[in-house]
Amino acid sequence: MSSGNRWPAAGSFFFLACLALFLTAAPALSGQTFEQRVDDIVSRARLKVGPLRFYPVLEFSQFGWVSNIYGEVSTERLISDFVITPSPKLNVYFILRRRLILSFTENPEYHFYFKSHRYNHFANNYRTELSFPFFGSLIITAGFFSQSQRSLAVAELDRQVETVSRGIRTEVSYETGRRISFNLSGLFTRQEYNDILGPGGSADDLGRNLDRQEYNGELEARYQAFTSSVFFFRAGYSRYLFLDEASNWKDSQSARFMFGFRLPSQGRLSGSLAAGFRKLLNPDSSANGYSGFIADTQFSYRLGGATFLSAGYNHDLMFSYLADVLFYINDSFNTGLTVNIGRLLSVRIGCNYSLLRHSGLREGEIGVDEPVPPPGRTDRYGGLSVGFSLPVLRGLRAGLSYHYWTRPTGFPDKRDGHLVTFDLIRQ
Repeated sequence: MSSGNRWPAAGSFFFLACLALFLTAAPALSGQTFEQRVDDIVSRARLKVGPLRFYPVLEFSQFGWVSNIYGEVSTERLISDFVITPSPKLNVYFILRRRLILSFTENPEYHFYFKSHRYNHFANNYRTELSFPFFGSLIITAGFFSQSQRSLAVAELDRQVETVSRGIRTEVSYETGRRISFNLSGLFTRQEYNDILGPGGSADDLGRNLDRQEYNGELEARYQAFTSSVFFFRAGYSRYLFLDEASNWKDSQSARFMFGFRLPSQGRLSGSLAAGFRKLLNPDSSANGYSGFIADTQFSYRLGGATFLSAGYNHDLMFSYLADVLFYINDSFNTGLTVNIGRLLSVRIGCNYSLLRHSGLREGEIGVDEPVPPPGRTDRYGGLSVGFSLPVLRGLRAGLSYHYWTRPTGFPDKRDGHLVTFDLIRQ
């Protein structure tokens, strides 16, 4: 067993104190009072039965043609297919005298491939949450969730990965009468990773390298400077415990803080900016740590009329898919242009670009068959999307989109992918 389970006393005390006070966590603070949450649910509900409110939604997380459904560069798996993933969602809310909200979300998905049936897969996603005011200004929220997602890895791997997240959340928020509010939350998550064609479980190398438990605690303070603009400060602590014994050396802890502000969504300029500092500590002397800048920014600017320009930037680290690399640093840029022509046609153009820099190899022996990045390796990933949509029903638009992506480094052969999708967009 690695020495990664021996933690500094101060860090362990802080985390255990948060965990003892607030079992587990909820989503980021929305900025709504409890009364506003109730009003929002009542206004959006499409069906009412006594104290129950129902909000059903039919969506497709995928609907279109993909040039390389698995993502591997090997020619034997360069398979194109038509993919449909219906994703119906039912939100049920129980409101008791405007003093308690119990919510449940059921979201089954079925990945259906017309030719490659071995890729077909059913996943059941769900979430439940309980929220109620306590002593006036306090709002307590707790719940649990299970979420499954398929995605093409943009770094290190040329495979499609399934990520399953299960966890428990809790949150305590405090609203004052002076535009100041606070939020204290905690989160326990179990993350599991599988190659969608792999054996799964302990026989899957992605599971051995990445399966872990995460414990997170975060404090957020907000100040409402103007009508709908908010300045905020966040400070958090995380602990990561990897489940496979061969990956115990990756056990780490992380401390971070961020400053930023959020602008109203209805103004000419909308979005948010956040920047701060993160430190990742790994007790294993053979591994590299991280200490430096992090950022998460996304803005939209209305140029005039119904034309919008958006831009964003993210800088943070992610755990590596590989057995002998701890993490890589992700620098992601995106920009987009949306033009609404009259009341019907909406045209969208977007592009993104990412730099993925590796932390370096762990010292010691490396397995003969283990893929490892060369020293100082930086992967690059880019993409372009173009699409349009038209209104079909009240609050619903339908359209077509074309997506192109490329990985110009790390995979010297077939590097490009194409995707044509049918889109349903709720307004």
